[in-house]
Amino acid sequence: MKIEWQSDFETGNEAVDLQHRFFVDLINRIGNSFKESTDEDYKRKLIVELKKYAEFHFASEENIAKSLKLPGIANHHERHMELIDEFNDNADELEKGNKSFDDFIQFLTEWFTGHTFYEDQKLFQYPFFKP
Repeated sequence: MKIEWQSDFETGNEAVDLQHRFFVDLINRIGNSFKESTDEDYKRKLIVELKKYAEFHFASEENIAKSLKLPGIANHHERHMELIDEFNDNADELEKGNKSFDDFIQFLTEWFTGHTFYEDQKLFQYPFFKP
C-alpha cells in the first residue's frame, strides 16, 4: 500500500505541510524497503527512523501551533503521546512476529492519514488562523 499525497493532508501551514510530505515519503520508503530487502537490521533501523521523525514532527508541530497561539495544543500534545504509544505497540508486535508487514503498513497509513485529516486539520484550521 502506498500513500499518495493529497491536498486534503494540507493544514495551510507551510512548515507542517512540508513535514507531512516527508512523513508520507518515509512511510512509502519503509513500505518499499520492507518488500525489497531481506536485511532485518536495516528494517529495524527504518522503524527507529520513523519513530524519531514522528517525535520530532510532533514537537515541531506543537511549537508551531504555540507560536500561532492556537487553542487546543495541550489536547493535541496528549494525542501525540497516544500516537507514539500506538506506534510502539504496533512496532513491537511486528518485531515479535504477531503482526504482518502488510498489517503494519496498514496501521501506519491509517495512523498518519487519520491524525492528519481529523486532528491536525482541526488544530490548524481554527477560524482565526491565518497562514
